[in-house]
Amino acid sequence: MAGPVYGGAGITGTLRGQSTNVLNLQAGQVALIPSGKWYLECGPYCAYQEYDIITGIWRSIGNDTRASRTVYSDGANFRVANQSGCVIGALLTNKGSGYTSVPTVTDATTGAVYQAILGPVVNTVVTVSNGGTGYTYPPIVTFSAPPQPGVQATGHCAISGGIVTTVTVDDQGAGYTVNPTVTFTNDPREGLNGVAIGSGAQATATTTGALTVGAVVVLDHGNPVTSIPTITFAGGGGASAAATCIMNWAITAYTVTTSGTGYTGVVEVTGLGGFPATGAAYTNPTIQSNLLRGRRASILAALATTFANITATGQTVYDGGAYPGVPSALVTSTSAFTTAAGLGFAVGGVNDTYRLFAS
Repeated sequence: MAGPVYGGAGITGTLRGQSTNVLNLQAGQVALIPSGKWYLECGPYCAYQEYDIITGIWRSIGNDTRASRTVYSDGANFRVANQSGCVIGALLTNKGSGYTSVPTVTDATTGAVYQAILGPVVNTVVTVSNGGTGYTYPPIVTFSAPPQPGVQATGHCAISGGIVTTVTVDDQGAGYTVNPTVTFTNDPREGLNGVAIGSGAQATATTTGALTVGAVVVLDHGNPVTSIPTITFAGGGGASAAATCIMNWAITAYTVTTSGTGYTGVVEVTGLGGFPATGAAYTNPTIQSNLLRGRRASILAALATTFANITATGQTVYDGGAYPGVPSALVTSTSAFTTAAGLGFAVGGVNDTYRLFAS
């Protein structure tokens, strides 16, 4: 790690060997953050990410990609990624059966690297063998991690009368070879300001789904595309596993199917939804529905003067947002309109910049 950096009036700050403090990432590109302490400011399409040693994927840190933050990097496990336009995950829609080894997962267009993770997964029913006593707040529930590569199971609990009554599995995880242990950790507020300290809760978890595919993760997002890739499974001795790509798409333009009439004033277009409609084979929102931190687009619509209808020519995309698939269009206007417009979207990746300062 680099040592402290000192500055002051009239003293030029150091770039710590970097050629510039403003760097550009094309859609799909990534850059490791050099070793040391840095002040990082990402553009709207770039994300600060850390390597997840359990799952083998890169996870975005923080809720706002535009946020500025101080980061500490080891030079290998922290990066900035512009994943706009790329596949970032997979929704497992069919777990299949009969898999005795890990199948190969590919798509034909992106060059992305997928990793299938076999079951078992954690059963959704967890037995509370001892509810403990004296809990004021529900304790934190932790499941032991599976071997690498695997998906960590998660959960939470409910209490009644100071006793843990139920444990709910939020993520079933994948890749477990033995039943995970369940640990309860007290809420740190217990023991403060006269609050009682609970103890004694115990629970037992089991696994299910042997010989199935438990999850699919994306180790490398590949190149940006403008249409949903098709995922295929091969080998492994089993059959019928299926998954749908989870994208990180920006809206690059709206398309007009019905132009509408009577629009005046400011007309904004944005997108809603886009996550695959097919249900998940196993409950794993951390690597599926919650993987992308979505953001609404903001597009200023262009209006024709003759019928005050929406046109594609002259639109201004202020922010293409972040969507897991092709979203539905939402049109809002500062005044009433006569006939509603019908719009669609072109989607893909957007180039972006980030700033890195010695701290």
